[in-house]
Amino acid sequence: MNDFDNYANYFPAGMKVNVGIPLANAGVFRDWAIILEIDEDFVSLQLSRDQLPLNASLHVGQILDLRGGRDDSGYSCRAIIVAEGPAREILLRLIGEIVSDELREFYRIDAFLPIKYYLSSEQNVDILKQEWVERREQRLAVDVELKNKRWDSSLLLGRAELPPERRLEQAEDNAGEGEEGEEGEEEHDEEYEGEEERDGLEEEREEPEGGEEAPADSWDTIIPLAANISGGGVRIITHQQFESGVYVLLEILVPMPRRIVDIVARVITANRNFAAGNDREYFNTGLQFVFIDERDRDAIISHISNVQLKRIRQLREQFIFRDGRPVEGEEQEEASRFNWGRFGRRLVYALIFLLVTMLIADYFRHYAKGHPKNEIEEIFEGGIRKYLEKFK
Repeated sequence: MNDFDNYANYFPAGMKVNVGIPLANAGVFRDWAIILEIDEDFVSLQLSRDQLPLNASLHVGQILDLRGGRDDSGYSCRAIIVAEGPAREILLRLIGEIVSDELREFYRIDAFLPIKYYLSSEQNVDILKQEWVERREQRLAVDVELKNKRWDSSLLLGRAELPPERRLEQAEDNAGEGEEGEEGEEEHDEEYEGEEERDGLEEEREEPEGGEEAPADSWDTIIPLAANISGGGVRIITHQQFESGVYVLLEILVPMPRRIVDIVARVITANRNFAAGNDREYFNTGLQFVFIDERDRDAIISHISNVQLKRIRQLREQFIFRDGRPVEGEEQEEASRFNWGRFGRRLVYALIFLLVTMLIADYFRHYAKGHPKNEIEEIFEGGIRKYLEKFK
């Protein structure tokens, strides 16, 4: 059974599937759709809604995730958008293999990621889950507050940087007509208020350095660890030996876009690593994710896919350079530039061919003139000479 038969068996026409649309913030928007038609690896879908949310969009070349089956026997496959039709009808081409939903947790890569890990003094699963939920809610609240703070600061900066005449016009529009003395006081108050706003904005910018540490800035001093990571776990090298089965708190900084992932993990393996170095003890520690938000898991899987695509492009470039072929824009440059090496090789080949031809022609010319005669030729020529002497 080939891949086309598998596609037709797992995604038949009329089936209701779940479509995962990637978002700009590394999240995934999920919508359901009906398969209208399938032809080999081409699938025509009808989405359930005519209009997507503002942060979700579809375009040709975008990769989607199709999921089918039930919760206990789910499976998924990736597809690329080939064309868009009317009424949210899209044509996809299935790519890759059909895998079980559970297997997506085991797609892993070797990468360098900033990771913080703590051995939790609390080992009760229920309490760990409650603390993990509270920690996530607190982090989300801090992120929202920082975004609002940046937005308010930008508005504040826009008002503070108004020239005096514009601030005066704005004060006149807000307060209406008044006496000249009051207008002068308002102008003075506006200028003083603008100075206070600028000072307050500078204090806000300096506050993370002297006071509370911003969540994103605290990661700048963290040295990335060599990690073998997947959507279901991570293996890192630690200096501390953990007992199998203990729970560890993890914080992972996933780049592009920057996202801090809070995880409660359980130690699966902890083996001594003698090859890492002799200055101190090293341990290969394998951790399985126990509590992780699915959006965070999707962000990790998306990062894995991006790293894999980047490495594939690098391998392709190395293969092209190995063959001596130019890459993309260099083709036109190579075509426009005269290749003296190729011209010289062709000229040498032409001279060698001409020299060999001349030697062969000269050999046959001398051979025709002075080659030794055999006995038959001598008898034949002697008979002709005797015949001609009779007529003299």
